[in-house]
Amino acid sequence: MKKIYVIFMFMLQVLMVLAQNKTISGQVTDASGPLPGINVKIQGTSIGATTDTKGRFIIKGAPEAGVLLFSGIGYKSKTEKLQAKNIYNVTLEENVEGLNDVVVVGFGKQKKATLTGAISSIGGRELKQSPVANLTNALAGRLPGLFSQQNSGQPGKDGATLQIRGVSTYRSGTGPLLIVDGVQQDNIGQIDMNEVENISILKDASATAVYGIRGANGVIIVTTKRGQTGEAKVSISSQTGVQASTRLPKFLDAYNSLLLLKESYVNDGQGANFPYSDTQLEAFRTGSNPALYPNVNWYKEVLQPYSLQSQFNANVSGGTDIVKYFVSAGLLNQNGIFKNFKDSETDNGYYFKRYNFRSNVDVQVNKTLHIGLDLSARLENTNQPHPAEAGRSVFNQLLRTGFAPYSFPIYNPDGSFAAPPQSNQHPNMIAQLTLAGYDRSYNSVLTSNLSAEQKLDFLLDGLSAKGAFSFNNTQYSEKDLYRDGYPTYRYNPTNDTYSLFNTTYPVLRPFQLSTKNLAPQVATNLEASLNYQHQFGKHNVTAMALYNQNSKVYVNSSGVPDPTRKISYLGWVGRTTYNYSNRYLVEFNLGYTGSNQFNNKNSFGFFPAASAGWVVSEEPWLKNDIKFLDYFKIRGSYGIVGNDNVGIDLTTYAYLSTYVPSGSYQFGDSNTTLNGLAEGKLGNDQLTWEKERKANIGFDAQLFKSKINVTFDYFNNYRYDIITTRTTVGDIVGITLPDVNLGKVKNKGFELEIGYTNKTGKVGYFVKGNVSVAKNKIIERDEEHKKYPWLQQTGQSVGQPYGWTWIGYYQNAEDLANSPKTTFNPQVGDLKYADLNGDGIINDDDKGPIGYPVVPNTTYGLSAGFDFKGFDCSFLLQGAANSSVRPSDELIYDNIGNFQELHLGRWTPDNAANATYPKLHLASGGANNRPTTSTFWLRSGNYLRLKNVEIGYRLTPAILKSIGVESLRIYANAANLITWDKLKIMDPESPSGRGENYPQQKIYSFGLNLNF
Repeated sequence: MKKIYVIFMFMLQVLMVLAQNKTISGQVTDASGPLPGINVKIQGTSIGATTDTKGRFIIKGAPEAGVLLFSGIGYKSKTEKLQAKNIYNVTLEENVEGLNDVVVVGFGKQKKATLTGAISSIGGRELKQSPVANLTNALAGRLPGLFSQQNSGQPGKDGATLQIRGVSTYRSGTGPLLIVDGVQQDNIGQIDMNEVENISILKDASATAVYGIRGANGVIIVTTKRGQTGEAKVSISSQTGVQASTRLPKFLDAYNSLLLLKESYVNDGQGANFPYSDTQLEAFRTGSNPALYPNVNWYKEVLQPYSLQSQFNANVSGGTDIVKYFVSAGLLNQNGIFKNFKDSETDNGYYFKRYNFRSNVDVQVNKTLHIGLDLSARLENTNQPHPAEAGRSVFNQLLRTGFAPYSFPIYNPDGSFAAPPQSNQHPNMIAQLTLAGYDRSYNSVLTSNLSAEQKLDFLLDGLSAKGAFSFNNTQYSEKDLYRDGYPTYRYNPTNDTYSLFNTTYPVLRPFQLSTKNLAPQVATNLEASLNYQHQFGKHNVTAMALYNQNSKVYVNSSGVPDPTRKISYLGWVGRTTYNYSNRYLVEFNLGYTGSNQFNNKNSFGFFPAASAGWVVSEEPWLKNDIKFLDYFKIRGSYGIVGNDNVGIDLTTYAYLSTYVPSGSYQFGDSNTTLNGLAEGKLGNDQLTWEKERKANIGFDAQLFKSKINVTFDYFNNYRYDIITTRTTVGDIVGITLPDVNLGKVKNKGFELEIGYTNKTGKVGYFVKGNVSVAKNKIIERDEEHKKYPWLQQTGQSVGQPYGWTWIGYYQNAEDLANSPKTTFNPQVGDLKYADLNGDGIINDDDKGPIGYPVVPNTTYGLSAGFDFKGFDCSFLLQGAANSSVRPSDELIYDNIGNFQELHLGRWTPDNAANATYPKLHLASGGANNRPTTSTFWLRSGNYLRLKNVEIGYRLTPAILKSIGVESLRIYANAANLITWDKLKIMDPESPSGRGENYPQQKIYSFGLNLNF
């Protein structure tokens, strides 16, 4: 009986256990549909499952009580208490930082969570916070790895020069490849920011190898907006702003300028030849007779303190399950900073006008066929004054001594335009801007892109085919309406008479008209690909095989399409990705591409790349132990890419030898004269493109419920086969040597981006910072062995400036006598240089590397903002370090350009200890000006700029419903507000050695955005 009881109790226990364990199932979805690969487990146990391709799961042996945990990369985790029911259908929300977001990559898209390459991206919403006219200027400081320099503020020509991860070649062509909606473009600056969905920059080999011969400098991909299913949504944006120069030279008035000029005469022993008496100097000081003793601030007379800029855009988007559309139209009007003079017969100032249109249409023909048609058009009109002197801009002329404040007045007493006292000086600038006319250019860009994607699931589940063809047409023309001369007069107060400045132009002649119409520049692009994507349980596989060809035909100097000036690319691309449970990630890329810039046997090459990633945070042993770590991925890549953008002359391909006209020859008794030919540049049939080995390792992390995001990358790039012209062979060979592949440059550095996002009550806020460092070194280039190591370019950075090292001023005659000898004939108070080789002579052997290249090796950005009950505010700080700027010529040298405040710190016997500028001289030359580069003239280009500030308010829907508006946002923003630097005399992003460029502009703008 006892045995029967024991057996009965055992069976009862088994039945109770079985009764407490059951089978549960369900489906996991998000807003878009079923979610495969989501982990479903009983919290605190090893019991669980993974959703299949339809988001379904089944768990056997689930307990009666407990907590069901749903988690997946890119989604917020969710829990459900186990109840009596057996079916659990759950909808997950995307993670706040969008790990499930799709990132645009070369020839495709990938989820951010499974990405193994070094790619950064930014959305159009952030870009629109900046009121700048050129898209490239809105990118500065926002993306790690992107180096940006804006050299000019001229309307229509104010785009920034962009580099990805710095510079890796000393040859021309350091800019990235530009792609817009899959089509290569020469320029992205004039794309309306209201049309942009996002921008990606591709930095490492795994991201750029698919572009093969064009991928070494990185790639920027712009993706424009597309329609979404739903009712039509209309958005209208309008903003108007004022522009003002960030920095202008600070010139001295006539009297103080003449005092320094007199000092220059005295310093050069010509005091007796100074052309003005003390009485005349006093007249300049008092301004008692401005017609005879003028005091003209030409910058103030020519420039207005502010100019207007306005932008407008209207777009509509929406669609059904069959047709989706996005249509946008916009205009931009950017005025210049020159005044409009009352007697001008034409618009002779600076301005830029742009009209743009875009239509992106998607048609779902049936369940398996999708067709897309993208059309865009852009019309650009750029205007500038017709220069009175060829090769010199208006700003260059204003800097020169011909426009010194004491030279001559603007108007004579009778109201006529005054003329300079010397015939070789520049004509009256006000007369020039009033009467000389304008140079105007028109540029139209038309782009069309037709694509089709056909699903081939009937052949293989997850297989599809895609084809695309694009056509780009660019038409450029010029119209110059101008006068070569116009009457101006010199006034003689002694007899109250006027004499004509230039007798060639006694009267105001009619305008001359010059036009230039270039034939269209045509570019085509053709792509065809097979794509495969499938999930086998926890295994996710994608594959792509793509054929690509594109070509661009340029026009010759006569404006006619020239078949010999054609760039063509042809290539095959392959990509395969694999990941296991979104945890272990592998990707292989292969590009086989060629260019017609090289001969047949060297035109094609292989460009392989591989990358791998490990999502450590998905490991069970880490997931349960480190609660604050939401996501952590380690990734690395290695591969080879190429660069053919090296300035090869398309009319004489570098692999061909050339012959040039040379002299004439006479033959026969009749002495017939025939033109001769001479051997030109030798060809090199072995010439190929530059190659670069790119290595990258990095990690992505999210902590504390994704409030903190960190991305870090370290890269090590090695560019070799850099196309080089030999310098080790002397001119005695009598021939122009061919280009050869022999240069080598290393470029390595790191990028770090950290962001913090949170919400306290009704206040949401964020802080984000990034820093990028890219340091390069020339490993090998063809240069003769120099006498001293500091003279070699090998071992230095690309673009490293060379010059003398300034060690102070010659303080007295004894110092001058005991210092190394020079050919400059220095005086006491002049610049003194270091004798690097110790031979007692200052010459070219003492020039060494000084300062930094123009392109900074470090850039950084810091942005922050908050929102509260409809209000929002944000700012962006952007800066650069380790670059040098060399102001020269008219901008800084005394008596070549006009005197400025900086010249007040010149060396004098009384100011010897505090001098900030050398002793003044009448003309260039001597120890001060002859060395065009020295550490004295080389200035730090480091800066920190308040790049952008925006504050806005979105009206509540309750107020707007009565007028049929979904939302209304009013805002004010500004760009380039404050710059902190040590340069002071010019903007730190100005081109080195130039003070004549159109100054950079700060912008204050007000706008509104209406959504219906």
